[in-house]
Amino acid sequence: MMDVTVKVPEERLPDFYAMYGRWLAGQDAQPDEEQPTEPAEWSEQDLVLAKIVWGKFSDRAKAMFSTLIDSPGKKFGGVQLADALDIPNGKYGTAGVLAWPARHCTAVDRLLPCKYEDGVLGDGANYWMTPTVASLFKQARDGQ
Repeated sequence: MMDVTVKVPEERLPDFYAMYGRWLAGQDAQPDEEQPTEPAEWSEQDLVLAKIVWGKFSDRAKAMFSTLIDSPGKKFGGVQLADALDIPNGKYGTAGVLAWPARHCTAVDRLLPCKYEDGVLGDGANYWMTPTVASLFKQARDGQ
């Protein structure tokens, strides 16, 4: 393999990594413009992208994702997270914390790193991270 150095505008770095990842996976470097693509699931090979995205999260989002990272597979209710993390507006605030992280993930062609489902008993949605994604984001968070 050869090392190649290219200059990329900072604001386009996530696009570059997404394009490069598609190319490494054997897909076209430029997705077909006629067919919109769905963001991909996070994989163990996405550490660089995870670090970029983690760096853009707000402190509140980092606290919420850290809770999920530290308990992979465990489901937390929206009200439960809001109470534990001092997120205003309860379950609605918890859902709102995910708005910008979702945009940052979409910018690198990835899904939100947490899963969610409708909750029960008025606690809002349930949120959790799979062990694989939690491990990836733990590395991104901890600078590994």
